[in-house]
Amino acid sequence: MTVRNWLLVTALAIGLAACGGEPTNVAETQTGVETPEADVAETGEEARYPVPDAPEGVLTINWDDLLPEGELERIQEIFERTGLDSGIDHFGGQMTQIGTFNVENELIGETIRMPGFILPLDFQEGGEIGEFLLVPYFGACVHTPPPPPNQIVYVTLQDPIVVERMWDPVWVTGVLSADRHMNELGNAAYTLSLIAHEPYEY
Repeated sequence: MTVRNWLLVTALAIGLAACGGEPTNVAETQTGVETPEADVAETGEEARYPVPDAPEGVLTINWDDLLPEGELERIQEIFERTGLDSGIDHFGGQMTQIGTFNVENELIGETIRMPGFILPLDFQEGGEIGEFLLVPYFGACVHTPPPPPNQIVYVTLQDPIVVERMWDPVWVTGVLSADRHMNELGNAAYTLSLIAHEPYEY
């Protein structure tokens, strides 16, 4: 199975398993996730998402932008070396995280905006969330194996937020760092200090 096919399986398959544990990595690296068809802007440049106007100084990025050059080839090598299947365990077993903590250094310290899905790490009184993982597809780390660490962003907040529809996609804006976050759902290679969030409009 190729890496691309494996990514499609993990993004679309429905399993009843919990995920977590250390990523399978011998030398830190990670993989990307399929994104919607590109829209062509007036400038002729491709935009993978319908991008809202970003404030001045804010860089709008895609999940692919989090991957350093050559990362897809490295994740394929790891995948082939481990010989793992899709990773779905319908009996509630732990699903393996494949990838590394390699980051795109040019993005570190930048104020960025990116789309994704919220996976809460805590629930507070009144349904407030104090910290969460931003993941690239619905069900990541809950119904499918976790993405590679450099396709998970740990998000910190000054003040808790309330998300009414938990699995609706969102845009998040904040300052990106290479601080790692280790947790039982899916380890993250990036941390984002949240400035704002808004619904993702299709």
